[in-house]
Amino acid sequence: MSCDISNFLAKMAATRRFEDDKTKTKTTRSKDKKPLPAPSSVGDFVVLVVMRLCKKILLVDTSVKIGVYLIGVMLGSVFADLVQLPKSYFSNKHNLLNQLFVKFGWGWTLCGLVYHIGLTSYVYTLGKWNMVKVHLLRLCIASFWWYTMTSLFLYVESVVGVCSDKKYFFRDPCLKNGKAWLGFDISGHIFLLIHSLLTISEEVRLFKDWKRLGEMLQDNDFPKSKNIKSGDVKESCKAYKALNSYVKIGIVILAVLMVIWEFMLIISTIYRFHTTSQKISSAFLAVGCWFVSYKVILGYGQTGSLKLLKKPGESDLNFTRVK
Repeated sequence: MSCDISNFLAKMAATRRFEDDKTKTKTTRSKDKKPLPAPSSVGDFVVLVVMRLCKKILLVDTSVKIGVYLIGVMLGSVFADLVQLPKSYFSNKHNLLNQLFVKFGWGWTLCGLVYHIGLTSYVYTLGKWNMVKVHLLRLCIASFWWYTMTSLFLYVESVVGVCSDKKYFFRDPCLKNGKAWLGFDISGHIFLLIHSLLTISEEVRLFKDWKRLGEMLQDNDFPKSKNIKSGDVKESCKAYKALNSYVKIGIVILAVLMVIWEFMLIISTIYRFHTTSQKISSAFLAVGCWFVSYKVILGYGQTGSLKLLKKPGESDLNFTRVK
């Protein structure tokens, strides 16, 4: 009888130890687990969806975009020669998108990029305004190409052409007298659109690592690992938190511009505003300007004498993986 009682008590003690161990294990696991995030509101969900959509639009590799644009312009131009599309609202040069946006296309692009570069570079250059100005210099190069190439197109058209009335030898008097000037009119629209699209594509690439930058700035060991003053990092962290929402607004604006520019590029290609050679030549010139700016000038600036110029996202923080 006493043996049975002792066995029973031993089993109870073992069971109790097992339950205690189980409770300790659950407690340890609950401590190891990260707390669940607070439930998202409808507004947070909408912002998340919009930002993901903008990333899908903007963060396509630039080299892929170049291939799509060049092939698209070539195929679209051949299609326009073979098939005459019926007249539509967009075949009229006076349509709203052309008059309001494309005619002032570089102005829209420039405003959007000044806003984007100004805010983002202020954060990743640790609030140094001199460095912000250095990053804005890239837009001076892009503006130089826009002004120079469009002026060149007008010059080529005036030189390489003839008047429908042979008594006029120059473009201006020919047009003033109501005659037609038959010149090689390189498509300024297609150059402007591709030039704007590629410039936007290059400048927003750093947004791939924007969230990562915020996490790095909140890491207490980050200043030591980068040999940067902790005070500078704290100020940059404050700027990130204060400007993050405005940066996202800039991203949405640039995504909308990119959609409009790509749509108008299709329209400019498939309708007979210019000949095939005029459209293709302008597309290749736009890609050439991008290559000289971002691959030659900015690439040489890393090792050569153009150290004044900086690539998008380049700073002492070294936060972006984009090269």
